[in-house]
Amino acid sequence: MRIEYKGFMREMIKKNPVTISPEANFFEARNLIHEKGIRHLPVVDKENRIVGIVTDRDIREAAPSDATLLSVQELNYLLGKLKVKAFMTPKEKLITITPDTLIEEAVQLMVDNKIGCLPVVVEGDKLYGIFTETDAMAHLVDIFGLKRKGTRLSIALEDKPGTMLGVLEIFKKHEVNVISIVSPSFMVEGKRIAAIRIETENYEPIVKDLEKAGYDVLSIGRWPAL
Repeated sequence: MRIEYKGFMREMIKKNPVTISPEANFFEARNLIHEKGIRHLPVVDKENRIVGIVTDRDIREAAPSDATLLSVQELNYLLGKLKVKAFMTPKEKLITITPDTLIEEAVQLMVDNKIGCLPVVVEGDKLYGIFTETDAMAHLVDIFGLKRKGTRLSIALEDKPGTMLGVLEIFKKHEVNVISIVSPSFMVEGKRIAAIRIETENYEPIVKDLEKAGYDVLSIGRWPAL
């Protein structure tokens, strides 16, 4: 049977997120954010089309300064009249994605634009879900395989085709599964650094064979720490 997973957003996003109407008031938005423990609140119309988003920062900025001369009653009256559409980040300023956006593309958009949330839309502007920085971190934990017990080896490799093959052959010799392989873009003394997590705690004979084959094992870590 053919596997359909393609690394798109539909596997990671929060579907049917908590939303609010643009006609709701300040207190309704603030209470929803606090009660649900969220930082991003999509604003949608009656047809579930996204018209903006309210963040915890928007709430703080909309709230009066502590130095205000207004009484509590006056403040409550004014904030009760303040509608979400008056202080939300409008749709025109939002960056959105679709369920078919690649996960890494979504994360890159968040990093490049210094934002903590991407609304996921279909049919142009209908809200399908939401992808947050917390979801991005959960994806990082997943691809690193951090929920699986094992050993992390940091190995310096020549930056040329086929270098990793020798490492994998040694793992195969020891009948060890690879949990994850991550290699950052930067170089160290002309070599790539590969952080490889393997599903074993008996790493000594593997490290011995790697070093015998000429690989530099820079660090060894066990996860979770025992």
